[in-house]
Amino acid sequence: MTRSIMRLFIAGAVLCAGFSACSPIRTVRVDAGANGSRISLHPGDRLVITLEGNITTGYQWVILPNMDGVLELQGEPEYAASTKNLMGAGGVYHFTFKAIKAGTTQLNLKYYRSFEPADVPPIETFTLDVDIQ
Repeated sequence: MTRSIMRLFIAGAVLCAGFSACSPIRTVRVDAGANGSRISLHPGDRLVITLEGNITTGYQWVILPNMDGVLELQGEPEYAASTKNLMGAGGVYHFTFKAIKAGTTQLNLKYYRSFEPADVPPIETFTLDVDIQ
């Protein structure tokens, strides 16, 4: 009986090694230091982007469309205020994405004030090339 169980375990491990679906789901975290870089993910992986911002100034980080269906935003972006008890202190934005399928895309975010005229450029941008294999 023990040999049968061992054989099943080994057969499962061999099968699993041949499929990327058996690889563990990872969470890859990046911040502003990754701006302009390239990362690799596998389907099912999560990508968390954390960017500093200050919602009290009217500025906000937003995602520009064009993810080619390979990444999917998970929920709404979250803003976490600073833990310092300072009036007007900034915080961080968290964007969580899930890698859906193999492909390549470029994530583009901008930090701007939505009430300003359209010809006013954002004060910051963030770009990340993402390969999903």
